[in-house]
Amino acid sequence: MIVALHSAPKDLFKGKPPYGNREFLNLIQKAFSMGFKGFQVGPLKFQSVKGEHLKNLLDKFEMERNVHVGGLFDAEELSRKSEEYSKISRELRYGILLCQQISSNLMSFHPPFSMKPYLDEETLCKARNLFLELTDKALDFACSRGIHLALESFCYPPFIFHGLDDFMDFVSKFPPSKLGILMDVGHLYQAKIDLEEAIERFKSRLCDAHIHDATQQNNFRVATHLPIGKGTMNFSRLIDCLHQVRYGGWLTLEIKGTEKEIVQSKTILENLMKSSKQGR
Repeated sequence: MIVALHSAPKDLFKGKPPYGNREFLNLIQKAFSMGFKGFQVGPLKFQSVKGEHLKNLLDKFEMERNVHVGGLFDAEELSRKSEEYSKISRELRYGILLCQQISSNLMSFHPPFSMKPYLDEETLCKARNLFLELTDKALDFACSRGIHLALESFCYPPFIFHGLDDFMDFVSKFPPSKLGILMDVGHLYQAKIDLEEAIERFKSRLCDAHIHDATQQNNFRVATHLPIGKGTMNFSRLIDCLHQVRYGGWLTLEIKGTEKEIVQSKTILENLMKSSKQGR
């Protein structure tokens, strides 16, 4: 496992994500200066990102890389308007093409979300079916270009999946060779989903993990994306569980914190990884 970066230190930029090309170049340089060996490009407004520039800098620093299509796709809009369907399709395709441009073979992406805590059954069913269709088309487009896709593990309301069974039922419609899973440990923990069970269920498809500390407060904006040690998660147990299922991928930090807090979080994870290996 390696620790990668998918977040910007506080005060590094004037704006907020999604970042444009110049911001990403600055962030890659900052990630390298902080000792990261991997960098996740995203979330994105793809029109402002030049893959060739990113690739040149990532190659220069010999950093591993992948792409994350973040932002929140609107489930209600998807169920009712063709424009949302077209927007999601464009973003997925652009992310896949960006993978090619920066020589990455992995792109992860979000499932749709609703502003309401729960969707009515008709809207939910239609949004799921359309997202299934979109995923199928994206997988064909990605597979023809040698790109592997991973769906992020948002499997609780207000997303379109309600629980691990529901999420796995959707993912299992596609072979593991085509569709993997990006496990977001902080959001799963905040939603009171058992992380050990999730790791066991995801293990054959696990491609990446978004790492941030969290609490189980109801307000996810306050409860998640914390520096490690600022929440209530047991990261020692988490790393042990990942080692037990022989996970060898990324631990991608997605933290709202200062440069110092991000580096400290990286160091904590690397020390836990080392001690977990030694104890086995």
